[in-house]
Amino acid sequence: MLGHDLCHGSTMVTLCCVRRTTIPTSAKMDHPTIISKMTLTVTRGVMAGWIAGIPQVVMAQVVGRLLGLSAGADVGPRFMKKATEHAGSHLSKPMHWLLGAVFHFEFAALWGALYGLLVDWRGHRRVPPLVGGGILAGFIYLAAFSPIGAATRTGAERQVGQRDSRETVMHWTAALTFALTNAFTYRWLRDRW
Repeated sequence: MLGHDLCHGSTMVTLCCVRRTTIPTSAKMDHPTIISKMTLTVTRGVMAGWIAGIPQVVMAQVVGRLLGLSAGADVGPRFMKKATEHAGSHLSKPMHWLLGAVFHFEFAALWGALYGLLVDWRGHRRVPPLVGGGILAGFIYLAAFSPIGAATRTGAERQVGQRDSRETVMHWTAALTFALTNAFTYRWLRDRW
């Protein structure tokens, strides 16, 4: 059939090629818009997460010290120590701290981007930061410090039933500080760009 079309002149060849290689006009306009919106949403979320990661560490350290916790709020280095041990590597204490810092900001970027995508999908004005942040804090606690959380499962943090209540307060402080700062920062960024 294609050979037959070619015999009828250049007009048929052009129509045949256009039908097979072009994107419909509506799709041409939608795809760049969708890609642009998602890119900005993820970028805002990552930025909000990175910003929120700083007061999270400060507040957790302050609360840990005020509560008299000897290990403090050094979850990142402890987590990386356990993770590397489980993987068969034994690294120095400074390397645990370096990896803990990198992981902390990776984790912050992930939660920030996820928050941005979910809030924008729902409608960023329809999700009050206190509500969105509170829900995010619950998910962070679940993912990190609950019986199924990564820090608990690797042994970086003690099992929930074996923890001092002060440790739980410090964990919730970290989760809430990050989540609420992230939610309010994301709203602030979203309202501006």
